Amino acid sequence: MEVKELTFAGIDESYLKNIIHKQEKGVVVQCGSVVLAKGHLLPFKTLGFHEISYLISGKLKVFTKDGNEKVMNKGDLIYLNKEEIRETETLEDSKILFFLFNAVQK
Repeated sequence: MEVKELTFAGIDESYLKNIIHKQEKGVVVQCGSVVLAKGHLLPFKTLGFHEISYLISGKLKVFTKDGNEKVMNKGDLIYLNKEEIRETETLEDSKILFFLFNAVQK
């Protein structure tokens, strides 16, 4: 068991803060926080991990290459499959808590 405090990157750090990174029994799990300023665009990409993110505050628009588009508001959760190519537009200053998970390839 491990308890960690939820923290966010400071002014002098990048927008991303890794909080937990574990590999156990063939599964990799990561948890972290992100701070994005209004107008920030995360270009189309894949992460190689399944992702669940919780929008703590702010507003985001998430697009996938296949034409799917969702607006996320404070309190919303999103699941993205590791193969989904996604882009994120920050509509308001936002704080995000994310979880990434994947099986280790042998």
